[in-house]
Amino acid sequence: MSVRHLLVLLALAGAAAVWWAWREDAPVVAPVDVVVAQPVEQAAASLPTPVKAVVQPARDCPPTPPLRAHDQAMALQRAVAKLASGAGGDAVLALLMQKPASDDAAWAEQVRQAALRSQDAQALRWAASACASAACRRELLQERLRLEPDNAVHWLAWLDENPAAADEAWQGLATARYWHERPLALDERIGRALPPELLPAQREALLQPLREQPWAEPPAPFATLANACGHYGPTHPVGAACAHAATLLLTRSDSPAAWQQGADLAQQLGRSDIPPPPVQPPVTGCR
Repeated sequence: MSVRHLLVLLALAGAAAVWWAWREDAPVVAPVDVVVAQPVEQAAASLPTPVKAVVQPARDCPPTPPLRAHDQAMALQRAVAKLASGAGGDAVLALLMQKPASDDAAWAEQVRQAALRSQDAQALRWAASACASAACRRELLQERLRLEPDNAVHWLAWLDENPAAADEAWQGLATARYWHERPLALDERIGRALPPELLPAQREALLQPLREQPWAEPPAPFATLANACGHYGPTHPVGAACAHAATLLLTRSDSPAAWQQGADLAQQLGRSDIPPPPVQPPVTGCR
């Protein structure tokens, strides 16, 4: 890890420590795993408008002394080293955590090659932030589609990135089988690489600035979907693909945010068969 990058991480981690101390008394919402909701066709009735997903809050962590700047830097350095020695997408994460302060073509090429070697659709999604050209982003997207042709998230990204291939993208959306954005993947992977002796609040203080990086959770381009779906009826191929996408978001997605997008899209399409939000499992631990 370069000295410049280490200083940047120290600054981020220091800010996160101050932020953590400030928020000790505030209620915190933790990301949770999502249980798939019942299929749309089995829903008993529609919900009142507006339809909102609910995320259960986690309990507050007990007061925990923040890590010193040196200990923060060492913990991150150990995590990067462990990820770099791992297989698949872990190596991509290690490179992204060492992003240079200024544009670096050599680093971007390392990320691209590591992502293509990873055979990991989520790592390919993260790696797109390092691309400096549409050709690079499309290459990574095509690999995502090859690895997970049933994931509607990739087909929507293909529609947004390459409008010339709209027919192919809509057909892919119409035949996709699930909508997985994996919002907890970054926490899980980096969390496993952090030193196990860290307390929950200390881990959170290290993870929070990483979640805010541009590569951490690239959003699905829902605006592209909502805008297109407003122009076609249910008998048109695009309209049928829109209806199918809404069903996937409501019944085969992996986050409350995705379910909410599905509810909004279904209401836009005039549907009344919106199922209840997915049941949240009890929250354990603290944040």
